[in-house]
Amino acid sequence: MVAILAALFLTAGSAHAASFDCDKASGPREMAICKTDDLSADDEIMAALYAGARARISADAVKELRDSQVSWLRFLDKACPQKDVKKQAACLKPWYRERLKFLSHTVTEKAGRTFLTLDEWTFIAPEKKGEEEMPGANQMRYREDVSFAIDKPASDGERAFNALVAKQSDLWNGFDGEVQRSTWFKLNEATENFASLDIFRWEFHVGAAHGFGAAKHLNYRLDEARPLQVKDIFAEKDGWQKTLARRALDGLHKIVGEDNGLFDGAEETIAEMVGDPKNWVVTREGLGVNFPVYSVGPYAMGDHTVTTPWKDLAPWLAKDAVIGAQ
Repeated sequence: MVAILAALFLTAGSAHAASFDCDKASGPREMAICKTDDLSADDEIMAALYAGARARISADAVKELRDSQVSWLRFLDKACPQKDVKKQAACLKPWYRERLKFLSHTVTEKAGRTFLTLDEWTFIAPEKKGEEEMPGANQMRYREDVSFAIDKPASDGERAFNALVAKQSDLWNGFDGEVQRSTWFKLNEATENFASLDIFRWEFHVGAAHGFGAAKHLNYRLDEARPLQVKDIFAEKDGWQKTLARRALDGLHKIVGEDNGLFDGAEETIAEMVGDPKNWVVTREGLGVNFPVYSVGPYAMGDHTVTTPWKDLAPWLAKDAVIGAQ
């Protein structure tokens, strides 16, 4: 994603090279774009990213992408209502930069499938004026609902995967007046028969001491329309769970130090967690086990994933493992 954006920034046109005819610009947003060099460049890059995404997806997805972009533009008109060009540009810039990041990973192609990340924007209310009752309470209220799906699903497994992601709760970014929320997706791996997706959610309640977040790990057999099971990777042999637990404990010690303040009973908790596919982060490189905040240590310890390379798990891998087996 970073490489794509860097290349587009380098190849962006000359000053004021917006994606539209500036001689026909109308409204504060278009005027600000045309009169601000870096915003003009961002607009041109955005047009290229949008066109590139359109070219890689189905006709139905093209309509959804268009609706997504239109909702963002309508949101901007309300989020940045300033008439003054400089003030309008200052308001637009951070939103444009975030949108460029979003569009750069809207489409992911892997193992013959196209995975699509989309959103829908809703403006709720402008920033409140006056003294705040609590820090952050007066911020502009808005909501960006986000979604992740396989484009043009062709099998029961693909449709079931999409339905599983869609039914997850609180998939949005923004601030509703009480909670500030961030949500993002990470496709860890996808093969012909399998997909591993992380859904990260972080939230901060107005008045709280700190925010809190965790990931939901969706490891799914696309060929059999069901969640991943232990037998899909490991043969019926003893030893793999002990190996994962030992590696996880050693890894956590390296990350946070020997005197890291792990909870009493953390070793037993780790031994249980490594055996549950709901805690797995499955990649081409190895099998990761995620330990969310408060799972084995205090908040200050943070969220960590320890990955064991597949070669170190080879003695226990099933011959028909969905990933990892040679």
